[in-house]
Amino acid sequence: MKPVQTVTELSIGQVFDVRVALDPYASTLALGLDALSHHRGAPAHWKRRILGSLTARKALAMHPLTVEGQSVVPGSVKPLNPISETPVRDQVERLRAIPGEQLLEDLEMAFPSGVLPAHWRQVADRPEDWLHRYADTMVDVWEAVEPLWKHALPLLEREIERIGIASVRNGLGTVLAGLHPAASFEDNVLRIPDPEPARFDLGDRPLVLVPMLVGEDALICDFDDPAGAWIAYPLHVVHDRARGLEEPGSLVALVGPVRATLLCAAALPVTMGELAKLTQLAPSAVTHHCERLVASGLVHRERQGREIRIHQTERGRKIVELFPPDPRTLAP
Repeated sequence: MKPVQTVTELSIGQVFDVRVALDPYASTLALGLDALSHHRGAPAHWKRRILGSLTARKALAMHPLTVEGQSVVPGSVKPLNPISETPVRDQVERLRAIPGEQLLEDLEMAFPSGVLPAHWRQVADRPEDWLHRYADTMVDVWEAVEPLWKHALPLLEREIERIGIASVRNGLGTVLAGLHPAASFEDNVLRIPDPEPARFDLGDRPLVLVPMLVGEDALICDFDDPAGAWIAYPLHVVHDRARGLEEPGSLVALVGPVRATLLCAAALPVTMGELAKLTQLAPSAVTHHCERLVASGLVHRERQGREIRIHQTERGRKIVELFPPDPRTLAP
C-alpha cells in the first residue's frame, strides 16, 4: 500500500503579481543537496563535479538539510528572497555574519516543541562553527556550479519569456501545475508535495518563480516571507531539450509534447485506449499525463459504460487556440 502523499497549499487570488527571478544561489543550494542526497535526479556528471569539489568535512555541513522527510529549516539559514537576486558570495557572507545566538533562536522558533530533531542537535552544540563550515561548503559548491549556470543563461532567459507569455495569455495556472510532477493548481490553490504540510495565503504579496538547474523532483519554497512567497523549481529544458521548450510561445513549451498531444486529441471525447495508441505510451503513462491535465483544468474525464473518455474543458480549448501547436513538436 502506497503512503498517502502530504501536500502544502498556497491559496492564490484570482489576480496576483507573479515575477521571475534568476537567482543562482537557489540552484547552488539545490544542486549541493541533490549531489549529497542521491535521489533528486540531477545529471550524474553534475553530481560528480560537485562532490569532487567537497571535502568530507564540508559535505557533512550540508547533512541537516538533506535528511529524508524533513523540510523545516531555521529562518536564518534560508536563502534570501530571490526577488532581490542577491549574488551567491553575498549570501555566503551573510551566513558567516549570523551570530550563533541568532541561529539558536531560529531553531527554537522552527521547532517550538523544544525537541530538536537529531540532525540539528549537533548544529545547536556549535552553531557558529557550523555556520562557517556551511558557508565554506556553499562557496565550493558555487565554484562547481558557476560554469553550468553561465552556460544555461540563454535557457533561463527563455524561461522568463515563457512565463511572461503564459501570464499575458492567462496560462499561469498551467505553469504552476507544471512546477513539479506531483503539483496541482485547482480553484486558485497551488498544492505541492511536502513531508511537513501547511497552509498559506498569498494575500497581496508577489509570487516569485525561480527556475533552477536541478533534478526534476526538486523544489525549494518559502511561503512565509513577507516580501513575497517564492518557489524555486527545476528548469526542465536542461534535462531534455527535445521537449520543445526552445519555442517559448508554443503549446509544447507550456505543457510538454506528450500532454500537448493529449490535449489536442481531446478536442472531441477520446478514450484512454485511443490515446495510448496515439502516443505509443503505456496506459499507466497516459493516465499519469491525463491526471496532470485534469489537475490543470485543461481536460475533464467522463465515464461512459466501461470506458473513460477525456475531453477538453473550455479552458483547455482556449489554451490550444492561444498556443497553436507545431505538429513537428508533438509526441511521439
